[in-house]
Amino acid sequence: MAMFTQPDTHDADNRPASEERLIFARNFRKARKAANLTQRAVNDKTGFAQSWISEVETGQSSINIDNMAILAKLVNVPLWQLLVP
Repeated sequence: MAMFTQPDTHDADNRPASEERLIFARNFRKARKAANLTQRAVNDKTGFAQSWISEVETGQSSINIDNMAILAKLVNVPLWQLLVP
């Protein structure tokens, strides 16, 4: 299984991002683009900062399950599908 990586995938505490976080990051970004949404549009619809959305999509920021569910609903993809490698 290939792991999605970015040049800097450490969180604020400088810990490496988990594989699950990187899977969500990759799948959410793909789903957002398939839904023809920009990060700015996600910001407008959710109130989440565009910079945080970018950090989530690159695995640089952690995300809780509630926010994952909000983003999944926005792109009309079941949350579980965003967690599948």
